[in-house]
Amino acid sequence: MVRGATEDADPFGTARLRRGVLDAWAASPARFREDANAEEDLALGGHRDRLVVELAQNAADAAARLGVPGRLRLTLRPATDGEPAVLVAANTGAPLDAAGAESLSTLRASAKRDEDPGRAVGRFGVGFAAVLAVSDEPAVVGRSGGVRWSLAEARELAHKAGAAQPR
Repeated sequence: MVRGATEDADPFGTARLRRGVLDAWAASPARFREDANAEEDLALGGHRDRLVVELAQNAADAAARLGVPGRLRLTLRPATDGEPAVLVAANTGAPLDAAGAESLSTLRASAKRDEDPGRAVGRFGVGFAAVLAVSDEPAVVGRSGGVRWSLAEARELAHKAGAAQPR
């Protein structure tokens, strides 16, 4: 589930996305189960072994959109005193925008699908699942804003949304 930097600052329209998903799940328990199963499949197996490849592909696509040479820097900060390890991926490409945030928040619905097929490396909407396979709370931060996903918060929101729907 996607969350904006703060409830007041929502540069990518994530509140609208969140509300749409919760409404869809409340209207159709089968849709909720289908989405939950798909996310679990990707988190448990998915692209876990392709994490670096998927991050590099996303960086290459972002560089191509901006028309600049692509560069990717990966930095691993080890866990310390109760703080989890953090993998930071930085690139020289186009900054995150609303279409990108929505695409990262969905499965198999890439915003790159409409781009020139010869230009984009990734366009199937599953690459970010590699990140979800190693983190329950990933974040994407850039000059234009940031977005964070949280498995724990998504569970809480889904539970609240479903409380009125006993089925």
